[in-house]
Amino acid sequence: MPLGFHNEANFRFGQIFWTHAYYPHEHLELWRPVLDPTEPTKTTASQFRITTDGQDAFRRNIPLHSPKLETNEEFIVIRAKVRPVILIQSELPIAGVNNRGFRGKIQRRRTLVAQVFGLADAITQESQFSPHFVDRLRKLEFPHLFFLPQEAGIFSVDSMLRFDEAQSVFVPQLDPRRTCWGEEVVTLLRDQIAFLQSGVGPNSYHCCPN
Repeated sequence: MPLGFHNEANFRFGQIFWTHAYYPHEHLELWRPVLDPTEPTKTTASQFRITTDGQDAFRRNIPLHSPKLETNEEFIVIRAKVRPVILIQSELPIAGVNNRGFRGKIQRRRTLVAQVFGLADAITQESQFSPHFVDRLRKLEFPHLFFLPQEAGIFSVDSMLRFDEAQSVFVPQLDPRRTCWGEEVVTLLRDQIAFLQSGVGPNSYHCCPN
């Protein structure tokens, strides 16, 4: 990577970053405000409790002003972890558009990344997946998964890039590393994403039969 690898203008497809990434929830839980009985407007809360998804989820009667929460919004309980991610789509600035007088925010400073998961425990080195699965992963049998070998200073164990774990990230929250895949790997990643999204081929990615 060039010396300006940390400059947002130089972020590129395939570059490695670290950021906090969330686990998509399997069971919806909400952080619901505990209203202060001495606060007459019922629009301010400083304490919250976890509740399950109820019939009034995203349909509350009164909005919150502090913290701000509309009646059709909720604070969702999710877990997150700082982990390596691969840049899939860099920020796309929108120039020459005047939105003055309208509430919508056009430039949101977002980028798309895919999460990287270790195939073994980083401390004990104990494998988390069967050798059969890892072997098939190496052979590119799964269009939404990509094998990443252990690399000193980058990945402490063999790892797996998951395109089905892609998520939007606020650009300033990306911690760039001075590492990007070589042209051969970058081409393979692009072609695999193209195959995953549209089935377009043949290209450098070949989906093997199970």
